[in-house]
Amino acid sequence: MVMRLVFYFVASFTLTTLLNAQPVKSYQITADFFPSDARMHDLPVAPDAFMRASAVTELREFSTDTIYFYLHGELTVDSILQDDKKVSFSIDKSLYYYNYSWIATKAAISSSEINSGKPFTIYYSGFFNPSGARSLSDYMRINKHEGVFLRSYGYSLWFPVFLNSGEDSYAADFRQITISVPENFKVLVTGELISEQVEGHNMTAVWQPGITDITELQCTARNYDMMDRENVYIYHINNEANGRKILDYAIALKKIYSRHLMKSEASVPLYIMEMPAYGNISSENVVGLTSEIFNDFEQELSSKLTIAHELVHPFVKIPISMNNPLYAFVVEGFPSFFQIYALKKLDAEFDLKGYMKQLETKYLKKRQSDRYPVEKAILLIKPDEIGTYKDKFVLNDRVWLFFYDLWVQMGADNFDDFLITLFQFDKIDYNRFADLILRFIPDYRNRLNIWLNTTEFTENMYID
Repeated sequence: MVMRLVFYFVASFTLTTLLNAQPVKSYQITADFFPSDARMHDLPVAPDAFMRASAVTELREFSTDTIYFYLHGELTVDSILQDDKKVSFSIDKSLYYYNYSWIATKAAISSSEINSGKPFTIYYSGFFNPSGARSLSDYMRINKHEGVFLRSYGYSLWFPVFLNSGEDSYAADFRQITISVPENFKVLVTGELISEQVEGHNMTAVWQPGITDITELQCTARNYDMMDRENVYIYHINNEANGRKILDYAIALKKIYSRHLMKSEASVPLYIMEMPAYGNISSENVVGLTSEIFNDFEQELSSKLTIAHELVHPFVKIPISMNNPLYAFVVEGFPSFFQIYALKKLDAEFDLKGYMKQLETKYLKKRQSDRYPVEKAILLIKPDEIGTYKDKFVLNDRVWLFFYDLWVQMGADNFDDFLITLFQFDKIDYNRFADLILRFIPDYRNRLNIWLNTTEFTENMYID
């Protein structure tokens, strides 16, 4: 059952190897949003932006004297128990860029307080108010009248994370996540929905993510309506007509991606949810699309591209560490381009060359403009610079032009074969990527170096 819920679509032996190096073996999380008896520091508080939760946590072997974990800065640790005994801990506030408010609650436990190999339970509670401290596009928050909008490591720490800010993420077995919300809400968590039950004025949903990277464990709840077909589920806000069109489009995209990129398991459900502003996200098998995208779906090519972009992430996910020079290229560059690849596959009449020539013109103008970040070679963009370049410059234009050049140079059939081989990789580095390209285009080595390692744009790189 667990392996059926692995959403990396990579071989199980690779996951096992990766997990052996991770700090957390498993989680089991229970969270109650907006409880009527909300209390903090033993005093009653307004429940409108409040949550109360527990995380049964099992660590792998540890060798340090002190164990640290982090939560969103408005949360506090109420207690920690192991075998019904209290575990001593201390808490402090810490700067933490990988949380949207910049602030995290840092908890410290002496390793002598924890019996290795046994689970312990962290009880915590507090608030998730809006914050533009890091970026105006950080939409994360909870509000009884709007809903629950949370992501995880890198965005909003709604469960304990055993990492310093900026360290490579880890995968763990999220055995079960139980979420309680007002009865009019529906809940979406990365993974598979196991059950929903309404009791009194509360709705409780049980989800099973299985082995999941901590960057992917989003949690959303709103007053949704739902429709589904062929294991694709659309959660919308009074938007049935557009929801059905997006459902049709998503099913077609899923088939294209599975056929030409990375194979997916047919049994894995795909959830697409309507989100507030800045909520276009992809968290494994859960995709968020803003209301603007929902409403403009038929009228705007950009809306179709956004849907294709968010849906493609699980189909182009090659495991890669942050210290790999290809990190930004693989994590954002790959999904950025393959949305246009899918659009061409779905519509043979789509003028791909004309679209790419327009993109080329815009890219060349950006190179001369001071309105955009200073151009960097694709492989020099660092993980913490992805936000600077994605959807603006280099990662969404030079990368596109590079892959389009490969497509033209290889020819359509060879390019399809190239992609099928590429997305069978369980790891990637520059030499392996280059060797695969040279198998199809033997004289491309120097051109590849120019595309990826420099900002040059030579005369022979222009689209004919």
